[in-house]
Amino acid sequence: MSKRNIARATTIVTLLGIVAKIMGFVREQLIAWFFGATGPTDAYMVALAIPTVLSGLISDPICTSFLPVFTTYLNQKDRKDTSKLASSVITLSVGAFLLIGIMAIPFAPNLVSLFAPGFSGEIFDISVTLTRIFFPAFALPLLAALFKAILNSHKEFTIPGLGPFVQNVAIVVLVALLAPNFGVLALGIATMAGYLAHVLIQVPAVRRTGLDLKPRIAFDEGTKTVLKLAIPMVLGGLAGQTCAMIEKNLASRLPSGSISALGFANRLRSLPTDLFIVAVATVIYPSLSEMWARRDKSGMGDIWLTGVEYAIFLCVPSTVGFIILAQPLVRLVFERGAFTPEATMLTASALSVYSIGIVANAISRLVKTGFYSTQDTWKPVILTTVTSVLNIGLAVILVEPLGHLGLALANVLSFWVSAIVGVWMYRKYIYEFPLRKLLGSALKILASSLLMAVFTWTAAHHSGFLAGTGSFKSDLLLGLLIIGGSVIVYLASALLLKCEEIVLIKSLLKEKIKKGEDI
Repeated sequence: MSKRNIARATTIVTLLGIVAKIMGFVREQLIAWFFGATGPTDAYMVALAIPTVLSGLISDPICTSFLPVFTTYLNQKDRKDTSKLASSVITLSVGAFLLIGIMAIPFAPNLVSLFAPGFSGEIFDISVTLTRIFFPAFALPLLAALFKAILNSHKEFTIPGLGPFVQNVAIVVLVALLAPNFGVLALGIATMAGYLAHVLIQVPAVRRTGLDLKPRIAFDEGTKTVLKLAIPMVLGGLAGQTCAMIEKNLASRLPSGSISALGFANRLRSLPTDLFIVAVATVIYPSLSEMWARRDKSGMGDIWLTGVEYAIFLCVPSTVGFIILAQPLVRLVFERGAFTPEATMLTASALSVYSIGIVANAISRLVKTGFYSTQDTWKPVILTTVTSVLNIGLAVILVEPLGHLGLALANVLSFWVSAIVGVWMYRKYIYEFPLRKLLGSALKILASSLLMAVFTWTAAHHSGFLAGTGSFKSDLLLGLLIIGGSVIVYLASALLLKCEEIVLIKSLLKEKIKKGEDI
């Protein structure tokens, strides 16, 4: 896949991600409106986090290891063998996930106590009830992810990209309808319906691939390879989820609302990663897997480096923007209903710290994508385990003097260690790409972002957006103008400094305009 095709496909996936995120923000605003940063919201987030441990241990490893093996079959085997592989992996993994989820239901009280020992009374009971609802339902995100891997391997990115949007629409509609009567239980019902919608929207496209999918239990060569590759990732997932569990444990001992503040801040911090980096990884992963099958290491290096450069190009200005505008953005997005100004301060401070790790998080994810495409799952897992241990150690040390900010800072520092070591590992074990080129590109991007920062702070300060105008409509208008102006300043600066990424985007736009004129 050429740089031009990477840019085009990434743009499509990113735009779909933006639409999904808009609905995601509507979802978050509804949750903040009905429940705020309160005990019931903490109960919901902990209940959602507990089955996520299963997702991290089973779903993510299976889906990640499935794609390169499936891609190899798609290019080297006939359709019958490819269908058998997909059928077997789907049946075994989804079935196992469903079975484990059902078996875990009786242990929900023990798991809630383990994740959030500070919970008691009604908050504890709410969390237990929601956990029991979520356990079996988490087989649906696994099925949706496997469908996405199949479609991405066929270079189909649009339909899987629509899945999160449909999921958020379902959640928003049901929360709005059910929350007044069912309270926090509405979140559980809406979340399950959203997962189901995410699966169903992909079914027609999967059928069009021509695969003959049917329930099948067989441990043939391809299935064994998927499982073999997944085992190390299960161990890495265990390390990551253990880290998340300990963070939730430590946060549950802090003042009420700390878990929610960290959760809301993390979701805002994750916006650039979910929009841009997931798009980049989604596009380059199948191509990297194909090139590895041909042992084209030079091509792999070029594509991976292009992905990292785009990640830096998109994430550095996001970091700067979040640091400067943390408080007004949190106020604008969440502060209404039960979400108080105190909750805004708590969340905004966490967002400012979390934002420092956006670039590192992006690079770390692409490092994993690079190694997974070579069907080497041990090295990234070892890196994940080491950095998770580091994260836990830093969290224990920093939580007492810094509170919830200590947990955020520990997360950021561990991400940067993971990114730096990960780049070194990629150059050592896969392809030694020119580091000078990456650093040169990063310096241009940083310079463009600093110019943007001057505009952003000046405009936000003098317009009153930083302090708040007291009017939601005024703040919304100012926010849109300042963010839009900041984007323009950043892109203009990048174009002036001749950043490769913006030059390529400019050429793509010219190509589209020319095609439109020809029509």
